Amino acid sequence: MTTLIMISIMSYVLFVSSLSKELEQPNKFPSIELKQQSVQPLSTLEQVYTDALLLSNITKIDNTLAISFTDETGQRKTIALRPVLFKTFVDIVLPLTALIAVAAIMFMMSGKYHRTRLNVKMAALVSKAEQTADVFGKELKPDEGQSSLTRINMALDGLSSFANEYHARSINNAHRDRLTGLVNRHRFLEHITERLGENGQETKKSGLLFIDLDGFKQVNDSFGHSFGDEVLIQVAERLLTIVRTEKLSYECNDNSGLEYSLARLGGDEFTLFVEDLSESSRMIEIAKNVLKEIEKDFVLGNKEIKISASIGIAIYPDSANSPEALVQMADVAMYRAKKEGRGIYRIYSPEMGSNMRRYHYLLEEMRVALDTNSFTLSFQPIINVDGSAISYFEALVRWHHPAEGSIAPSEFIPIAEDSNLILKLGDWILDEACRQMAAWYNAGMSKTRISVNLSGVQLKHRSLYQWVMASLNKIGLPPSSLMLEITESSFIDLSDNTVDELNKLRNEGIIIAIDDFGTGFSSLSLLANLPVDVLKIDKLFVSQATKNTKYNKIIQSIADLSKQLDLKVVAEGIEDIEQLELLKSLGIVYIQGYLISRPQTSAHVGDKVLKQSVSHLSMTGTGVWPPQKSRVVSSAFS
Repeated sequence: MTTLIMISIMSYVLFVSSLSKELEQPNKFPSIELKQQSVQPLSTLEQVYTDALLLSNITKIDNTLAISFTDETGQRKTIALRPVLFKTFVDIVLPLTALIAVAAIMFMMSGKYHRTRLNVKMAALVSKAEQTADVFGKELKPDEGQSSLTRINMALDGLSSFANEYHARSINNAHRDRLTGLVNRHRFLEHITERLGENGQETKKSGLLFIDLDGFKQVNDSFGHSFGDEVLIQVAERLLTIVRTEKLSYECNDNSGLEYSLARLGGDEFTLFVEDLSESSRMIEIAKNVLKEIEKDFVLGNKEIKISASIGIAIYPDSANSPEALVQMADVAMYRAKKEGRGIYRIYSPEMGSNMRRYHYLLEEMRVALDTNSFTLSFQPIINVDGSAISYFEALVRWHHPAEGSIAPSEFIPIAEDSNLILKLGDWILDEACRQMAAWYNAGMSKTRISVNLSGVQLKHRSLYQWVMASLNKIGLPPSSLMLEITESSFIDLSDNTVDELNKLRNEGIIIAIDDFGTGFSSLSLLANLPVDVLKIDKLFVSQATKNTKYNKIIQSIADLSKQLDLKVVAEGIEDIEQLELLKSLGIVYIQGYLISRPQTSAHVGDKVLKQSVSHLSMTGTGVWPPQKSRVVSSAFS
């Protein structure tokens, strides 16, 4: 609008200026004879018109506008205004038209040039857009006659379609477990948070099953992880079947196809949410169906295996009042099921919660105790019944808590193993036991050994040979003064590499013992194929041997077998003289138990052994540990 006004003003000024120049040479135009009677007055419109053109001396003669002037001779003349205006108009329009034509031609040429350049660039853009769409799976078949803009628009439509599909897939993948296709932990927690939020207003009960497969690690170790993955996929399919048959599905309108009531939390852990629970017994029915379904044979290729599951049950809001706590309480109940036999279910109870709090309390206190060196070692002697000569001392860790007093190893050792604190604790135990034995060795007990218990966790996480030898070398204790005790259950899971490490330790002179022998359901091939020197018969057999002849016969069989295999046998848990007499009659000569001695401090061991005859120590390389003086016990060792 502003441009149009400017052009109009400029045109007006140009016209008036040109008109003025024309009027400076009026003799170029024919004059009109002015008669007094022919002069007429100007109309209002004509007056405005002439004023706009800045004209004066305008008259109207016979309805014709004219302008009067005086020529060079002094004569008064009058000329018609119309020829002057026409001449002025022609003088302006023709150059202006030519200029406009030139400008138009230049504009068209410039436009054609820019269109050519634009077409080149557009062609490149079209190619890139179509290639990009093709990369993302949107194959286009454009018509060569289509314009570049149309083809780009088609490519962008394809890319937009892919972006929408990708966004939908991304959301779906973010919520889905990649292996099983079930909902993952994060989305499952979001789901039950939403559902429990609504349930809280309606005061409805809900339930959650925490499902953990039993022995799944052995499946992976035996058949490989790909085989284990197939088992997990089949477990997911079976659980989905239960969700459908039990009508536990949650209908969601997100078109994802996900079943939000069932999730894989990770590893071999699954969880199932029951939103509307009218009776708690309903959870037990579902748990039994899950156990029955998982216990069916798993067939993969030409292999057939059986596994079971342990299930923990938690009820909302009875067991917990938040989604995270509900999962945690069901997890606690599942661990109780594992502890009590596996292949079963357990319902969360407050007592389990107390145990869990106790677990975490002791875990934190153990960390502090390790940092402040609050653990100590006690030493229990193992003697030969013939003469009470000390064969070795078993190093036993003790924890005296500043507030709770003595905490039993049976309580804190499982926590240490479960949390891997046993690694740090085990390092300290080995070093401290070797340090104490080195002191006794230098004092004359060169034929006595120190025995250290190893955990299955240590066997998996420590390079056994390097770890043990580093401790011995650091302290300066001969390998022949050390014995390592490994529980029978840990021997079952030993890797070939660990077996090789044990053989290397034996070659150095270290003795290897199977602890708690008879309780791990191991194969007798362990005795033939594994590096073992000593069998320690579990105290269960000793305690029952005087009451049940079958246990008596088992001990006799172990003693006979050990003799044939050239293995030493140690009986644990001797508490009364009757047990001792029976073991002696069965040929067991190495014994350990409260009848002989309770675990003692290193100071007590020094007072009892090192104050004996120096000549006896120098000759035998060990001390003696006679039982408490009494008529009954003394007669047994006579």
